[in-house]
Amino acid sequence: MAPAGNLAASLRQDCPGLEVRDRPEELIPYSFDGTATLQQLPAAVVFPQSTDQVSAVLREASRKKIPVVTRGSGTGLSGGSVPVAGGIVLCLAKMDKILEVDPANLTLRAESGAITGAINEAAEKAGLFYPPDPGSMKISTIGGNVAENSGGLRGLKYGVTRDYVIQGWPAS
Repeated sequence: MAPAGNLAASLRQDCPGLEVRDRPEELIPYSFDGTATLQQLPAAVVFPQSTDQVSAVLREASRKKIPVVTRGSGTGLSGGSVPVAGGIVLCLAKMDKILEVDPANLTLRAESGAITGAINEAAEKAGLFYPPDPGSMKISTIGGNVAENSGGLRGLKYGVTRDYVIQGWPAS
């Protein structure tokens, strides 16, 4: 595994415009999630703003055999976004756009960093209802909700996140 300094420098060089954090004080907040009992310091945290940047980071990590853990807001309670020691945290929080709301087809497309509350509001404005309501709705991301299959109180009646995700949706 590449030393942290070399990894960060390599990421900055190979992924122009990518925000890369690698100082210890910058890494600590990304070393745990809502559990706070599981903790592991990554070598670097990156904040892509496009799928091209995500691809570049993943190519670099694959080439150097460095583990990658994705992360949104880090509100999960299962350790799902806790990094692997010496790995990369791929924080998708800056990829936060709601791309399309289509009331006729009862669908909404969003980037994984979109805040769940914003998803809910966009659905409501279009006359739709997005049932999953995790307690962290105001700060959790939709990508994290999908990864962790979040629910909330309404999950008992309406189901959880997986019940509202269309698999194999064509990317645009």
